[in-house]
Amino acid sequence: MASTTAVTPARSLVPDDRGRFTRLRLWPAALLLGWLAHVVLRVLLGIQHAVPLLIPDESGYLLAARLLSGGAGSDMSGRTFYQGGYPLLIAPAYWFSDDPQIVYRLAIGINALVGAGLLLLAYVAFRRMDLPRGKAYLLAHATALLPSAVYYSQFVLTDAVLPVLVLGWLLLLHRWLAGGGRLHGLAAGALIAFGFGTHSRGIILLLVHLGLLAVVAVRRLRPARGDVPAMAAVTVAGAGAGWLLNAWLQRRIYPGGVAPLGEWLSDRLASWDGLAWTLSVATGQLWHVSVATFGVTAVGLLALTAVALRRAARPQDRLLAAATVAAVAGVALATSAALPSEDSVANLAYGRYLACLAPALFIVGLVVLTHVRKEVAARAGLAAAGLTLVAGAVVHLHAGERLYRDFFGVFDFVEISFITANWDSLSLDRATLTTVAVIGLAVLAAGRARRRPWLIVLAVSCVAAELAIAGVTVAKVSAPWGRILAFATDLRPAGLRPDDRVGVYYPGLHWRIWVSQAFQVPTKLVPMDLYRADWLDPRVTLVVVPWTAGTDIERTWPAAPPGWRPVTSNVNDAGNWVAWRHVAKAGPAAVTGPPARP
Repeated sequence: MASTTAVTPARSLVPDDRGRFTRLRLWPAALLLGWLAHVVLRVLLGIQHAVPLLIPDESGYLLAARLLSGGAGSDMSGRTFYQGGYPLLIAPAYWFSDDPQIVYRLAIGINALVGAGLLLLAYVAFRRMDLPRGKAYLLAHATALLPSAVYYSQFVLTDAVLPVLVLGWLLLLHRWLAGGGRLHGLAAGALIAFGFGTHSRGIILLLVHLGLLAVVAVRRLRPARGDVPAMAAVTVAGAGAGWLLNAWLQRRIYPGGVAPLGEWLSDRLASWDGLAWTLSVATGQLWHVSVATFGVTAVGLLALTAVALRRAARPQDRLLAAATVAAVAGVALATSAALPSEDSVANLAYGRYLACLAPALFIVGLVVLTHVRKEVAARAGLAAAGLTLVAGAVVHLHAGERLYRDFFGVFDFVEISFITANWDSLSLDRATLTTVAVIGLAVLAAGRARRRPWLIVLAVSCVAAELAIAGVTVAKVSAPWGRILAFATDLRPAGLRPDDRVGVYYPGLHWRIWVSQAFQVPTKLVPMDLYRADWLDPRVTLVVVPWTAGTDIERTWPAAPPGWRPVTSNVNDAGNWVAWRHVAKAGPAAVTGPPARP
């Protein structure tokens, strides 16, 4: 008996240890394969586009990247300033090709490489909250496939990489506050400084970061407080470098000034009407991010708020939770105050600005719904449902008839359009009630979700829904609108050459046309005058002019010098235009028809 008891453990230890070792070795491979799968998915969704679709944003970043790579600048004066952090990431695309279509697709590839990192960070976050590897891996896939994260990866926008940056920053802060060492704190400072130079939302995140450092120093939290001076120095130095980069870009690409977002922000915060606008639109942002994730982010936001207010919680946990909530509130309020009024439904409930924080909130929400006590999950779900209902009511009261009268851009509401099966208008009430119903089902299933089969069903269902949203969005939004814009702005029918200098008559030409063509043209667009031939730069080889309905194509440029002839024309919903070139012999103009609507 003694020998049996002595031998049995010895026999059982060997296979257990070997199996455990093998399992540990398999996890890096599983994470790598998962990351590659997410890269491929993002590339497949975005590779269809050949020209910027969400303009002027995409064009602004691409033109800045071209300048940073040593190429020609442009003139985007009067438009929103698109900062230089993200263009630094995509600038290498210009090292491989001068073809705008290839450059655009290479930028989408860079987005995919960075954006797929959300899977790895989400896995780390779930493991930090004590979830087993299998559960963490499943839920990380659901997080990495959040509709907003996948959707914006199709475009050359900061929103393709900001979720990774923000989640990475929060994880580094968490590790530092938990005693992980100075290196994590310095990396967090460097990352948020890069965010400051990437988008105006980075200003809010930078202020939150510096505020957190101040609290750590004042409250003398150990062992973190000794790292505060070095972290502050790295953060301020990095932010200073970002400021210098942006100042240089602004001089080169926006010589006539930029859109006065700061003035709009200060004016709104200085009046009661402006404050009412700001609070209403900020509430609309919270509504959008909640509905777009079936209420899970609302659960996460409320859970973090509860941790921040709970005195019994660890100081480090309270501090990080408070920083996350402050970032959500700050981004929502600041972007709402600075948002120009454009008679658009997106002015009333816009989810893009909070999308960078959605993965962090989503992770916390999933943990609450699947791994805390059923009573706590039920209360959190009930509170999230209430928050969504109240936010929806505020949006409804603020919007009024504008909800149905103002311009509805389906590309601003892709998740909600999918949920409500309405691609022509915002179904506010239907979306709100659907979210509340899903939250109720999630609460009812909260107890079962703690068992492995139910958790697998939950994760697989979540991933399936997210993939469906991604696929349908491409078919109904991205692909049709991409084809329309490509048709409306394409200069290839005019025989665009790498050595062309393109002159543009801006008055009467829709800004969507020339902003898109500024990216297609290898050099800076040159202003010209329709009525004064002596204003034409002698280096110009191609001219684009507006085409007023009823005007003969040969008369679209009254002051055309001898030898210049129209070589192509375009009829589209944004605005008709004609391209002229100096040719030896006149030929027929290639008139194209209007594009099909999506």
